[in-house]
Amino acid sequence: MHNAWVALQNVLGIVASTLSMLFIWPQVIHVYHRNTVEGLSPTGALQGICGSTLWSVYGLSQGDVAVGGSNFLIVLAIALLARAMVKHGTLPASRLYVTVFAITAFAFVCVSISPGVTGFIAFVVGASSVLPQTFTSAKSDDLSGVSLPTYVLLFFTAVAWSAYGVIVKDALVVLPNVVVIPCAIFIGAKIIRTRKANVSTLVDVA
Repeated sequence: MHNAWVALQNVLGIVASTLSMLFIWPQVIHVYHRNTVEGLSPTGALQGICGSTLWSVYGLSQGDVAVGGSNFLIVLAIALLARAMVKHGTLPASRLYVTVFAITAFAFVCVSISPGVTGFIAFVVGASSVLPQTFTSAKSDDLSGVSLPTYVLLFFTAVAWSAYGVIVKDALVVLPNVVVIPCAIFIGAKIIRTRKANVSTLVDVA
């Protein structure tokens, strides 16, 4: 029984880590394929860069290649989204560059002083990084630039991490997903609703 429990823990850890690295990429593909960032939150992108940069530096400082590497890939993906936002004029380039420089410098200074504090800040910033996109989605009637597959994957990522956190009895793994799961459901539902409304409008016009 113990071996089966450990095997389940390992499988969930692998699944959750893999989904964490993959969930954002459909959004990148969506933005560059459709050439639109309509409905995306610039603040959410910047906060995502901050949270994942902190996690990446923290992970590397602890010798945890999985945490450091996976979050570096997320930073890269969100940076590509931010670049598209700059191109479309929804995010000032200066704001992006200052944010990237400031959070990188802060992360390295902070981790050299206290890795524990760095991890806690990464936890707070990362856990709440879905909120700006949730607020933007709630206010917007056009989410054509937002990827539905990304938020479906985010939902399953959060569920996997929650299950993993319960098994290893780590509240810090579970708690962020109490925020992420309902936000992912809300954003996904709003994307579906706005697209149905837009299709109905096009039919009425035709």
